[in-house]
Amino acid sequence: MAIVGLSSLFLFLKEEPFEKIIEEVKSERESSQNPDIWEIVDEGFHSITRNRVKLIQDLSSQGYTFTIHSPYSRINIADINSSRRRESLAKLKKSIETAALIEAKAFVLHPGLKTDCNDRIISKLNEESILTLYDYAGSFGILLALENMNPNTQYFMTKPVDFEEFFKRNNIRLKIVFDLGHAHIGSNIYDFISKLSDRFITVHSHDNNSDRDAHFGIGEGSIDWKGVISQLIRRDFRGMHIVEAVRKPYESVGKLKEMLHPY
Repeated sequence: MAIVGLSSLFLFLKEEPFEKIIEEVKSERESSQNPDIWEIVDEGFHSITRNRVKLIQDLSSQGYTFTIHSPYSRINIADINSSRRRESLAKLKKSIETAALIEAKAFVLHPGLKTDCNDRIISKLNEESILTLYDYAGSFGILLALENMNPNTQYFMTKPVDFEEFFKRNNIRLKIVFDLGHAHIGSNIYDFISKLSDRFITVHSHDNNSDRDAHFGIGEGSIDWKGVISQLIRRDFRGMHIVEAVRKPYESVGKLKEMLHPY
């Protein structure tokens, strides 16, 4: 049966305190809208401190499961400045260690950012940093997965070919967090699915009108959800579906569960 979860992003963007995540996880709601797993965004005022680790561990002991989304503000693993790059890697390694403490099912990583510097050099730095973090996560038994990014940003890894070329150069079992909203902006949803679905561990599900990363609820934008779900089922994707909607998050969980039933 399909696993449909929910990201805490909507609480972060609403500037709710971290404790609200704990409250929401434990809240009672219709079973059809109840997330099977939660993705916690380890970012800013929602950073997972030692005390917060204990709160999540308490939930884990009650049967709740989690993934972790890495911090991303002021982080660039392709920074040509070695001091800043090391600082970014240190923050991400700390987040990986946190993921291990709560026995997270996956760790979501953003690639580095392109700058005005030499493309070949920063591309190499991006790749080296991904490999470093992949190995570090593996040493803790954590599954690291790289997210495809919004093509309207400076991030690396926005197109299927970016991943294909990476995997040609690096024979590792790196997984992909397939962000549907980002792929929709780049008009390459089906290209990603046809070429890389065997690497998907998670699908980030949210909607937009292909113009900006709006994080609408499912069905509020222009993504062809029936077509997307059909293709994922055809490719026998059996990973996690994590709703990243800021608007109507629980309704979106319910809609996605209904579309995936009885798969």
